[in-house]
Amino acid sequence: MNRKLVPVILAVLLLASIFTLLSCTQQSTDIMAGSSLIANIIQDVAGDKLETRTLIPPGVCPGHYDVKPSDIEALANSKALFIHDYQENFENITGLIEAAENPDLIITVLNVTGNWMTPPVQAEAVDKIAQALGEIDPENAAYYEEKATERAQAILAKGEEVEDRLLEAEVDGVKVICAEMQAGFVQWAGFDIVATFGRPEDLSLLQMEALVTEAQEAGVALIIDNLQSGSATLGASIEQDVEAIPVTISNFPGGFENTETWEKAIDKNVDLLLEALNEWEEQYG
Repeated sequence: MNRKLVPVILAVLLLASIFTLLSCTQQSTDIMAGSSLIANIIQDVAGDKLETRTLIPPGVCPGHYDVKPSDIEALANSKALFIHDYQENFENITGLIEAAENPDLIITVLNVTGNWMTPPVQAEAVDKIAQALGEIDPENAAYYEEKATERAQAILAKGEEVEDRLLEAEVDGVKVICAEMQAGFVQWAGFDIVATFGRPEDLSLLQMEALVTEAQEAGVALIIDNLQSGSATLGASIEQDVEAIPVTISNFPGGFENTETWEKAIDKNVDLLLEALNEWEEQYG
């Protein structure tokens, strides 16, 4: 072989190796999900027929997540984006879609009213997601519908199990104040919500004083914070003023360790609420 050709051949082989490596590491998926709630359902309904990637980490506020270059690359190579209706106008979502420059991207906005951590809403979401999957992938529509029916039945059965736990613990009528984002779940659980509050860092001093007064007069037992609302917690700052126990629960599977499924997440939330209630009964009951 001509020695002059050796460096050229080696250079071509090196470039080929680099391009192969880049193509192998390029992030590609079928569906990008706007939350772990959506991703969890798609995984249950679609199984291994569709690959799913979760955009927003479960412990982070959906509206405050900073999109990463890897997210843009993944969406650029995705078939569809499934988001909650409240995410539709978030700047991180609209900016991500624009940056991905994916003209073939199918954007599915899921209009499901209520807190997705409650069994009835979770079951409704399963049905709507299965319908959307069937429209994107008609060949497997019947499969998705069948799996969704099974999944919804399992969700409602789990809901009855959890309701029995709450009934046995006699939470019905227990007065609490809670984060607005948790009101739907807390009400479903049977607690009596005296007042709700937004992100703790957004509360003015006057609002905080009014909330404390209302909680004192009502004799609330728990101050229920939302994990995804940020690191600042209202409960820890006012628990001595109202003689209530602070507790933080999650609105998404995976927010806490070992809660990657909806079932594990709802069990964890209930565990935390009942532990806090027991603590309140020991101290103030």
